Amino acid sequence: MRHLRVPSAETQDWLALCRSSHWLVTTSGVVRLDGGFRGIPLMENAPDETDACWKGHVHIESEGKGKGPVHWTERLPEALQELPPETWPSAYEIQGDVLIVKLEGAAAVYGESIAEAMLEQLPNIRVICADEGVKGDFRVRDLDIIKTRDGTEHTRTRVREHGHFVWVDPAKAYFSTRLSSEREKTLTSVQNLRIRLDRPLVIADPYAGVGPAFPLLFAEPGLIEGCLAGDLNPDAVDLLRLNIEYWQSRRSDGPLNQVEAICADALQWSDTPSLLGQADVLLVNLPHNSLEHLPDLLPLLRRGEPVLIRGWAIREREHLAEDTDNLQRLLYDHDAKDIVVDLAEIKGFSTSKCFVAFECNFTL
Repeated sequence: MRHLRVPSAETQDWLALCRSSHWLVTTSGVVRLDGGFRGIPLMENAPDETDACWKGHVHIESEGKGKGPVHWTERLPEALQELPPETWPSAYEIQGDVLIVKLEGAAAVYGESIAEAMLEQLPNIRVICADEGVKGDFRVRDLDIIKTRDGTEHTRTRVREHGHFVWVDPAKAYFSTRLSSEREKTLTSVQNLRIRLDRPLVIADPYAGVGPAFPLLFAEPGLIEGCLAGDLNPDAVDLLRLNIEYWQSRRSDGPLNQVEAICADALQWSDTPSLLGQADVLLVNLPHNSLEHLPDLLPLLRRGEPVLIRGWAIREREHLAEDTDNLQRLLYDHDAKDIVVDLAEIKGFSTSKCFVAFECNFTL
């Protein structure tokens, strides 16, 4: 069968072109070739290799690769495939090379078979974990490792977000991609403040977790000069420090001048004189208490110049206008000037509550 030979990194782009041009053989898969190349199966109606559309990539003859099962349940033992489809979990979550799945009802009996089928279907997954809910003071996931591909029984892994790596461990610290777009908005807001002040900024994030708000900020030259990051969970802070070290090493304009990773209650940060008045930007992501904690966090902000707060909270939908007024009143009561407050729903949480993002620009 004729195949288009392309560099591995370009496979998805060429697949998209062949698919949209109706040149792709849909009954055969991509073939792995020597030297970091891939072979894309072509239909007879595809142009020959002299056509300019191939940009010099050669065509080769290779045995077609039959497509395997399209869903992991097709890899279960035959006897289990006879069970009703609703027996099997309909969803799972992937963080890096860790797959997390809830095994409820009858599925709990077949955990080993489910894990084996998933590992066979998903070659990039290293470990399959059953989600047993949450545990401990920090409400982290209670994960039961069912099966691993290579015998490594840990859940530390790396995820990639907006082109940057973040070390995570779902069994030890909370991490979610659900605020990924909000982190891009944070970057935009920080860029705008950077332009206003005409200098690099210091970012404070007392509820940083493993630090997902920072990689975009670290990566942009000249945007920030320091970060004050922390969490109450010591395991999260260990990962935060590991991440900061990595992001520092990737900066094109050298390491930041001021970096602190603090394991402490955010409400006690203002008791440390060296943290007072240091931050140009304050990030507050403690959804059930973000607004209530603000009075104790305001002393961290720099005085006499414009500053920014970005935060996220779970609020009663019918009280959003009142929440906006209360934010403005709080800042006014702390002698803030030039106050601009924006609070808006970004997604639902329950029938009466919603998840909101709020942004405050002002000068203390």
